[in-house]
Amino acid sequence: MVAHPILVNRTIVCTPLGGRLCRPSETVLDLLDPRPALPLVDSDGAVVLDVDGRRPE
Repeated sequence: MVAHPILVNRTIVCTPLGGRLCRPSETVLDLLDPRPALPLVDSDGAVVLDVDGRRPE
């Protein structure tokens, strides 16, 4: 990690559904139960899940 500090910039999430290195960050949604209310947008305002619970392409 000292040689490659960019590796530290990864979110590690552990829930009863499992653990995962969440990159891109929306992969954390697979580990959440219940899922957040829809639509879900990230901090930049980009849609992560639409009103039907689908990830935009």
